[in-house]
Amino acid sequence: MIIASWLLTFLFTGTAFAQENRTITGIVRDVTGEPLIGASVIQKGTNNGVITDVDGNFTLTVPADATLSIAYMGYATREINLAKRKKQGDLKITLSEDTQQLKEVVVTAMGIKKDTKRVGYAISTISADELVKAGAPNFASAMYGKAPGVRITQTQGGSAGAVSINVRGLISITGNNQPLIILDGVPIRNGGTGKSTDFAEFGNDGQIRSNGLVDINPEDIESLSILKGASATALYGSEAANGAVVITSKRAKSGKLTVDFNAQVMANLPAYLPKVQTVYGPGTYNTAYSDYEKQTGGFYQRTLNGQSYKSLRSTTLSFGPKYDGSEVLYWDGKMRPYQALTDNPWKELFRTGWTQTYNLAISQGTETTSNRFSYTFMDEIPNALTGSFTKHNFKLTGSYQLAKPLKLEYSLNYIVQNVEDRPQTSLNLYSGFGNMFSTFLDIPYLKQSYVTSLGYRNTFVGGNATLTPEESWAYDPSYATGVNNMLWNMYHHHSDETENRLIGMIRPTWQITNWLSLRAQVSTDITDVKQTLKYESEQPNSLYDPNGSFQSINRRYDIVYGDVMLNFNYNINRFDIAATVGWTGRYENMNNIRVSTNGGLVTENWFDLNASRYTPSSTLQRMELLKTGYMGTLSLGWDNYLFLELTGRQERSSTLKDQSFFYPSANLSFLFTQAFHMPSWWNYGKLRLSYGIVGNAPETYTANIVYEQGSDNGFTWNTIPSSWGNADIRPEKKYEYEIGLESKFLNNRLGIDVSYYNNRVKDQILSTPQPSTSGVKNVLMNVGEVANHGWDISISATPILTRDFRWDLTANYGVYKNKVVKLADGVPYLEILNSGGSGIKIQAVEGQPMGDIYAQVPQVNENGEYLVSDKGLYLNQTELQKVGNINPAGVGGLFNSFSYKNVFLDFSIDFRIGGDVINEMNQYATAVGLTPESLKYRDTEHGGLSYYYPGDNNSSGIPVQVDPSTGVGPNGEIIYHDGIILPGVVASTGERNTRIIPAGYYYNTTYNWGTEAEQLTYRHSVFDNSYVKLRELTIGYQFPEKMISKLGLGRLSVSVFGRNLFYFYKALKNYDAESSVGTSWANQATVGSSTTATRSFGVSLRASF
Repeated sequence: MIIASWLLTFLFTGTAFAQENRTITGIVRDVTGEPLIGASVIQKGTNNGVITDVDGNFTLTVPADATLSIAYMGYATREINLAKRKKQGDLKITLSEDTQQLKEVVVTAMGIKKDTKRVGYAISTISADELVKAGAPNFASAMYGKAPGVRITQTQGGSAGAVSINVRGLISITGNNQPLIILDGVPIRNGGTGKSTDFAEFGNDGQIRSNGLVDINPEDIESLSILKGASATALYGSEAANGAVVITSKRAKSGKLTVDFNAQVMANLPAYLPKVQTVYGPGTYNTAYSDYEKQTGGFYQRTLNGQSYKSLRSTTLSFGPKYDGSEVLYWDGKMRPYQALTDNPWKELFRTGWTQTYNLAISQGTETTSNRFSYTFMDEIPNALTGSFTKHNFKLTGSYQLAKPLKLEYSLNYIVQNVEDRPQTSLNLYSGFGNMFSTFLDIPYLKQSYVTSLGYRNTFVGGNATLTPEESWAYDPSYATGVNNMLWNMYHHHSDETENRLIGMIRPTWQITNWLSLRAQVSTDITDVKQTLKYESEQPNSLYDPNGSFQSINRRYDIVYGDVMLNFNYNINRFDIAATVGWTGRYENMNNIRVSTNGGLVTENWFDLNASRYTPSSTLQRMELLKTGYMGTLSLGWDNYLFLELTGRQERSSTLKDQSFFYPSANLSFLFTQAFHMPSWWNYGKLRLSYGIVGNAPETYTANIVYEQGSDNGFTWNTIPSSWGNADIRPEKKYEYEIGLESKFLNNRLGIDVSYYNNRVKDQILSTPQPSTSGVKNVLMNVGEVANHGWDISISATPILTRDFRWDLTANYGVYKNKVVKLADGVPYLEILNSGGSGIKIQAVEGQPMGDIYAQVPQVNENGEYLVSDKGLYLNQTELQKVGNINPAGVGGLFNSFSYKNVFLDFSIDFRIGGDVINEMNQYATAVGLTPESLKYRDTEHGGLSYYYPGDNNSSGIPVQVDPSTGVGPNGEIIYHDGIILPGVVASTGERNTRIIPAGYYYNTTYNWGTEAEQLTYRHSVFDNSYVKLRELTIGYQFPEKMISKLGLGRLSVSVFGRNLFYFYKALKNYDAESSVGTSWANQATVGSSTTATRSFGVSLRASF
């Protein structure tokens, strides 16, 4: 409220600062006297400006003491202070060409800076402002839809959750598909801090994990470039087959001391929660009814203290009686009205999260030195009911001109963060059908009663022995099991994780001559993680064996990197040459130590190894890697419009056989607008052509054959593994060519960048089956091949540019297709992911696109009619069939920026076209009758058929269909109205199916997991995942420089923003389109064990002094 009041005060009193305005007219020409069309004339420090007309003329109204800034592409910008003008009248302004301004510089591989015109491959850049405007917790989360061919996937773990970046689709079947992350010219860790990234590394605690890139502070980023093709990343050898994200940190600019401050507060609301039906409560379907249930429409009879009550079954199913408000015995032993207690139980399991971020940066630069220090503090309360996340990020960058030819640059980044009780996956709520909930579940009451007054897990009468029997529930609330488990895990499984990470770099450069320089750099990336897991005792030791546990985990991951490069640049008339030769080295060392109690805690909740019942267990994981390489580049230029570059890298790795690998590349850039006379409105045009070979290194120690040794009763034993490594294994290799076109028109107000790429990734590392006579099941080999091709398209425009109003627009789109060209001999397919009890699988199939989904499909006869079993259910084919593919046909985004005077509005939309997902949550929830979809056929109102069981023999009788108005059967049988007859013919007779079955039986069987003939057809689990989403929206006000200068401020802005606001279109009904269970390429296609998505709203204040 204080910020809002302050903003309103400025808005309504701003006119007090206004001064007398005057109208200025003039003409802008070049040095030859030709008028410059479309030159911008802007009042400095504001958005007040115009562009010159076809004759170079302009008219602009400004304060009498304003400073005008006149700019035109390719020309040096001029500033004119009107207060210092001696002559009045029209302005006659001459602009001179500025060759330095024409050099739009980008950072490429190995930190080499290049003029963009010399680059013959595709590079996408994202401005620093776009990364921080809308409250993204990390730079990757801010990249949605902002670069063509780049797809972002974020786990729903808040600011501490991992983020996946995928560039131009999938290239490796079983290996890495993540780009290399480069910070200030140095490769840094992006994966976890162990050899593997699955839950086993962390004690199988089921928590949502992080990865290395989320440690990088967006507030410290000056520029971000994405290198996509093999030619762009070949200098990184086997590390960057998936592209590279190159990040350059902010540095001080020459001038006076500057202080920047940013404060941001954001509310994170649970969003896109699955809907549930509120018509029926807990219970089973009628084939399992007792006589009492038959007579009462599904209610269950219970006896409490010698008295019978109408109650409900202990079941996880929601096929019980229809809510009618009648009194029933609840599991707390009290009578309650039988009605839905909530419209959505999910709402009770999450809270509004809050994130606050504060950043302070101090910088100053001179001609010889520059220093910038930044501190950022983040504090987050997650959407989960427990937990917290805090992060402190310190950044120091600078440079010193030690002597005229010697310059020293440095960067130091220290991150310390603490995560208490990371958010857990919601796996317990639906997995295995034993843990579902119901709308008749009083979650607030469960939160109070799931634990006894002595701190143990509560139980029910007749259940586990307890020290507090008076607190036990009246009966087993099976439909509360999932929430009960989730609450216990959240409140009584404590995780405390502290991470310290240091990323440092020092880089001296010796300018030997004006055409020869020597650069060296040394860097470290050290991560130290300490984690404790404290699982409280669920039951008293006096009644049960010791339970509870304690784990201590220490993880250390060190990277030391160094390189030396000799750079040569020389011009001979119209010809220029640049060359680089160098050496790189990278050493990695990982140590993971885990110790834990064994057999429970002998003293309840004493979290110490001395409390272990048996000898504590321990594991040690170690890894070392040394990778070295020699590299060189040669760049030739002719007349400032034709450029050719050749590069090569020779690389060795300590974990592979004693052999080296060579990665060459070539790229050509042709500026045809510089070579030929083009129309004046065509400002820039470049053709690109590139080819390169780049590697994808296998996981460390992949080549090893690991033997196991142990002891039993004093005897030592050894085992030979059934799956072997391979000493001759080598990195996967990507061979890629790329063609591109860049053009800019109308004084840079319209631009287009188009790329076509085609690659083959050979030597895929696959586990191949071996003959049984070999004694080994599988051996790792380089045998597979994957092919990819696609288009990246980016369009930028400034459709409207007036004195007060500006509209900038950027549209991106990327489309790609791939194919598994070859697998191992005799291996037609490779299973990547198994879902639904083997009923659905993601596979790589030879000759087919990577990521095909195979599932059970119904059998049909020669007429295309479904075949039905004698039980009235569809019969599935015995072999899994292809039903979809996880890869989208295209991904893209639309970014708009509007400004009117000092008010600005930005929003971004991103979209996905095609690509299927496996929706396990929908499958499981429908199987137990929770989803609105499961209401179909449950009664006459929802399309159900009426029937009875002869003799009321529900368990084995064959239902007989009757008219809905029938009151009772011919012999007084009970009439049910939840029948369904599946269209098709009976397989055993060929006759039309007339077998009526209960809706609950249909859902619980055909949505069930497994490979039985009548279980889980793909239509219940595989869905299209296209969407169009409003990702970001920011509205703000930039206070005028004239106004805030009186307060000693150089810049001040206030904005409100929102993230993940809503979907314009979403094919996946009832679930968030981004509810992936992980960041691996297969898990990204599974909607399942994930916590809630969030919709965020925030306010931001930015100031400079």
